[in-house]
Amino acid sequence: MSAPADNSPSPVASAETATAADLPVPSPDAENSEAGFVPKKSFYLRNRTLVWTVFALVAAANVVMVCLFPIPGNDMASRYAPMTEAFAAGDWRVAFHPRFGMLFSAVTGTVCRLTGLNGFRSCQAVSLVFFLLAVFPLWRIFKRIWGERVAATGCFLYLMCSFLTRYAYYGLRETWKTFGIALGVWGVMAVLHAPRRRRGYLIAAAAGAFLIAVRGDGAFYALVLLLAAAKIEMGMFRRLPVRTFLCGLLLLVLISPQLYYNYEKLGYPVPESRHAQLLKRMGMPPMKTPEAELP
Repeated sequence: MSAPADNSPSPVASAETATAADLPVPSPDAENSEAGFVPKKSFYLRNRTLVWTVFALVAAANVVMVCLFPIPGNDMASRYAPMTEAFAAGDWRVAFHPRFGMLFSAVTGTVCRLTGLNGFRSCQAVSLVFFLLAVFPLWRIFKRIWGERVAATGCFLYLMCSFLTRYAYYGLRETWKTFGIALGVWGVMAVLHAPRRRRGYLIAAAAGAFLIAVRGDGAFYALVLLLAAAKIEMGMFRRLPVRTFLCGLLLLVLISPQLYYNYEKLGYPVPESRHAQLLKRMGMPPMKTPEAELP
């Protein structure tokens, strides 16, 4: 009498017939720990203390240099400083002028009122702050294009550029402009990287409004930022740039106090007086009787 057949699968057959889903998946962490491999940190994480130390040292050095620079330039002595002190004193007729953006006098005048500094020192302090703040959007831009190592080098060269730091020493608006342009480019790059997210559009709109509220020529840069965002949106979605259009409306809302002020003073709802002069030379009459006569 023959022995009963053994129908249980052999270990070899089981291994051959097992599917990939049945086999255990090794953990990457376990493999890395067994091999002694540690994931490489980014350049910033490996040199974070050095990066912030250099930034703090450069900022401190610029503060010292600003304090040792007591002589204002012609524009500062005749325009910016008196407008700043007038805002701090509540003299709005002197604090604002159609030739200049309202944000400059508002920010520097607030600093003058809160700190007790004179107009020149307040403009220096705010100008230096925006010079330093421009490092952060510049870091984002350089990092996105070239990586963290080049970003660190580029930001260091920016901070050490004596031509740019002198704007802060004089308390001028060029450092504000640098910050606004860098912020706007970062916003456009965010739109290009993630066109469905609202963050990039909002950053670009805020940067454009900031540039217009600081300088009259900021209107050109704001237009370039919105056109770039619109081009990206149209290329990605093959439709009208609805998000960019809404951000343009947001920009107009943000600068509406300045537009209304110039409308009352010049008769044109424009960012500054040079735009009103251009419209007048083109033969466009003012929309109302202006308080001031344009040349």
